Amino acid sequence: MQIKIHKAFLVFIVIASSAFSPAVLTASLPAAKPDQGLVIIYRVSAFKGKAVRFNVNHAEGTLGQLLSGTYLYKHLEPGAHSFFVQGVSLDGQDSISVNVEAGKTYYIKGEVLMGWPAGRPKFRQMSESEALADLENL
Repeated sequence: MQIKIHKAFLVFIVIASSAFSPAVLTASLPAAKPDQGLVIIYRVSAFKGKAVRFNVNHAEGTLGQLLSGTYLYKHLEPGAHSFFVQGVSLDGQDSISVNVEAGKTYYIKGEVLMGWPAGRPKFRQMSESEALADLENL
């Protein structure tokens, strides 16, 4: 009887772990359109700053809320585009500008740095290889 319980527990562990294994995200990422560029803003899942949320804004409006382990994207006309964020921290604002070219994809990593009374957001433009490595782990 005890062996059957151990086998049942093992089967449960295998099923539960497969349900939470990271999916291959890169297959679901959109591609840049031939006449527009694509900006992907992402945040890796991390314990540090996990509760900190921030809204990502663009001149055309809010893209959405960037949470730990999520990504946002926007197709944009060629030209200079700025993204900005305002957090709850006293020094909790940051912005980044990207000169978008048609048919190209740009990656911006959102991070949470130390701040008061909560973490503050920070943007960094990443290379495609660095970003895809990060995105696979979302």
